[in-house]
Amino acid sequence: MASSVGPSALWYLTRGTGTVTLVLLTISVALGVANVRRTHTERVPRFVVEAVHRTASLLALGFLAVHIVTSVLDPFAPIRLIDTVVPFVSAYRPVWLGLGAIASDLLIAVALTSVSRRRFGYRAWRLTHWLAYACWPVALVHGLGTGSDAKTSWMLALTAGSVLVVLAAVGSRIASGWPDHAGVRFSAIAASVFAVIALLIWLPTGPLSSGWAKRAGTPSSLLAAATPVSATTTSTGRSGAASSAGGGAPAAFGTSVTGTVGQSQIRHRLVRVDLRLALAGQPLNALDIRIDGHPVSGGGVAMTSSSVALGTPATPALYSGRITALEGTSIEARVSGERGSLILLTQLQIDPRSGSVTGTLNAQPATGG
Repeated sequence: MASSVGPSALWYLTRGTGTVTLVLLTISVALGVANVRRTHTERVPRFVVEAVHRTASLLALGFLAVHIVTSVLDPFAPIRLIDTVVPFVSAYRPVWLGLGAIASDLLIAVALTSVSRRRFGYRAWRLTHWLAYACWPVALVHGLGTGSDAKTSWMLALTAGSVLVVLAAVGSRIASGWPDHAGVRFSAIAASVFAVIALLIWLPTGPLSSGWAKRAGTPSSLLAAATPVSATTTSTGRSGAASSAGGGAPAAFGTSVTGTVGQSQIRHRLVRVDLRLALAGQPLNALDIRIDGHPVSGGGVAMTSSSVALGTPATPALYSGRITALEGTSIEARVSGERGSLILLTQLQIDPRSGSVTGTLNAQPATGG
């Protein structure tokens, strides 16, 4: 399935470098929180741990620079260079992009004071260095709020792993020297628990919920890129849909559709695309399309198998079948139920960054049973 709005190489670089930056920042912060000067074993001496900490921090800066440059150069989103430095002034998802600007500013401040440590003095350097700890949660929320991969299983697993690593580092630091400064240690425990609970509450109502792209602040001009053409109707449109859901043979109808698209890896070199669509003004108002295939260069999937289900949220497979023709985002499918068969013709517009889908659907009774 080839998207008519294919993601560019810059978009892939932005996603990749952002993800790698988060991983490197997690390593750096975890070692820092666990107190890198005390973290070592008999097999791994302290200077090796310090080298890993320093290298991870430097690499995070490098990948952050590429992440910023590709975000600005990618023509899809109107992100200016100033938006990556000054928070909350962007026209594109201002809050969530603004958090990214804050995280990058903090990380750059830490790097600059580390390079000029002698000029700043130890106390000023150490105070600034603590900003790296604040940088990590801000970067994490930025990635979830503005990224296009927040709903994918691998990104959720990466987020959970990053949180667990940092929590393990916090636990190690709290346990070291217990019970000295017990008040500070209990405060750290309470803050960690509160942060995890807040994240778990926010995710289902935020990035994991439908319509997040619009609520996050995606400009209407970008959302309009996926605006459907006018829905076509037939003289039997409304009554035909009722016939399909209730009694009698299925009849023709036409309507607009909206929904979401998701892609996941199901096995080696094989991916699955799931389209979950809602049909406007029809008793048969739920359409699920699943496409399995091999990824192709430039974006899209070469289909090897498919399944299609038309029905209602309560009974999603009143009609089921498969795709019979696929060209770009134009899909033809044949579905059958107890009352007969339908040929479904869909014309879709897909926004790969937000995962939103809009378009039209026309259904015709199939001839030949």
